Amino acid sequence: MKDFTHEFYRKYIEAINRKFINVIRFDEFFLFSPRPNSFCIIRHDIDRKPANALEMAKIEKEMGIKATYYFRTKRHTFIPDIIEKIALLGHEIGYHYENLSDMNGDKDLALKDFEENISLFRRIYPVKTISMHGRPLKSFNNLDLWGSFNERQLLFRKYGILGDAILDIDYSDAAYINDTGRNWSSTKANVRDKVDSFIKIDFKNGDALYSYLNQNPNPKMVFQIHPERWSSNNLEYVMQFCKDSCINIIKSIISRSYSR
Repeated sequence: MKDFTHEFYRKYIEAINRKFINVIRFDEFFLFSPRPNSFCIIRHDIDRKPANALEMAKIEKEMGIKATYYFRTKRHTFIPDIIEKIALLGHEIGYHYENLSDMNGDKDLALKDFEENISLFRRIYPVKTISMHGRPLKSFNNLDLWGSFNERQLLFRKYGILGDAILDIDYSDAAYINDTGRNWSSTKANVRDKVDSFIKIDFKNGDALYSYLNQNPNPKMVFQIHPERWSSNNLEYVMQFCKDSCINIIKSIISRSYSR
């Protein structure tokens, strides 16, 4: 059984279901008071291939799991019919924002763009949480849109946002496991999708990750998945593998240039 297939993804979900009582969405997490001592949040960033996201959402529904799906507003990604179908399965819809990159660093234009885009989403779903899109080919970090903590709080109240999936969670004692770069390393081919955590988690392959999830996973975990990377047929699997491999080469070059 190959990793990055829907068949293997089912194995991960089965393990998570066995080990975590609280498998929750980001909006639910932000409404907890106090915050739970143990939880798993499954986060999906929909950068491309929204049809893959719908397929994954159906798998999760079948297995009794609720997840959070963050959509970009690009034409190839923002498909209202698919967003509606995923929401009807019980999943949360959020905004995968990249406004500062789109507006080439102009914060005023970026905030105006954010406001317009969040309004588009709310014609379909009452979006309450957000996460930034890394855009490694651009020099702007979209997290910088919000400025200081106090500025962010004021803007979030204005826009009706409960929280940001990166900025508003204390990851210091949480495991942040993500498939960025088509691997399970916290640093390999990963330019911006990082958090400050003392829980260092790196796995050489999917079997090692599955073993970890089955044994004694960290009690706080965010499992971050890009549905575009996961496939249910061999042709799509090979095509995505080749694409991810090429992108990883470009990312490694960019990452080295940022570190100089």
